[in-house]
Amino acid sequence: IPSGKNGPGGSLWCFSLMQPKGYEKGMLQWQWARKASIFACDGFGVYSNKPIKVAPGVVASVVDSDLKCKFGGDSGTALNAWIFIAVWKQVIADGAYKKYDWVVKVDPDAVFFPDRLGLLLEGHEKDGYINNCKYGMHGPLEVFSTKAINALSEDYNRSWDGKSPKKCVTKRHFGLWGEDMFLDQCLHKVLKVKPRPLLPMLMCEDHCDCPSWYWCENDTRRVSYHPFKTTDSYEVCMARALGGKPGATTPVPDRVKLLTDMGSDD
Repeated sequence: IPSGKNGPGGSLWCFSLMQPKGYEKGMLQWQWARKASIFACDGFGVYSNKPIKVAPGVVASVVDSDLKCKFGGDSGTALNAWIFIAVWKQVIADGAYKKYDWVVKVDPDAVFFPDRLGLLLEGHEKDGYINNCKYGMHGPLEVFSTKAINALSEDYNRSWDGKSPKKCVTKRHFGLWGEDMFLDQCLHKVLKVKPRPLLPMLMCEDHCDCPSWYWCENDTRRVSYHPFKTTDSYEVCMARALGGKPGATTPVPDRVKLLTDMGSDD
């Protein structure tokens, strides 16, 4: 699996939010063992609401949220804006992203190729952040410049308790929005982060006019495909996208093999 480190478009710090229960931990462990997805970036982080051990040396940074939300809006999507307000607060507090040029939020079920992202970002080094869909930014893969997250950080500092971006929360009515629409409106409309070019090659998913997303063969430059919620389907997608089989698993000692002997989530 190609590495995304030292790409021509600038350095990448990539992270995923993981639910404490369900399939996402196993998905991230699969990715870690193969140095795929966020683990192929220049730097990476994992977030959850518990300090869960994902792999040797990889423990989730704790977010102050129960990570639960309702579903609704026009398309019945997760109304998770407040969850990610807490997530971005922790990302900013940790500060690891500041060492890199780009900050990339990746859903665990998105098949993501950081090397392709690096190629796509070449020439966009002065952009504020990237729009991945003509209907507005969608959540599976979100790409921001470090200066965009610094602008967001300044808005958190404006609030009395530092727990939310003050201008964005008070100037947007986001009760029926997902985190992607909230952050897109926050950065674009309120904080005036720009430019914001549209790069459709960032993502292939049914919700953004890419109906054959499941076959993962739309273009060898496509940066991500979404969604794949089992490791088997994820691996098949990755193999199709690479034109063959995924690379060999990184050797893992028996005592730390995936999904076994990884310790308690508590």
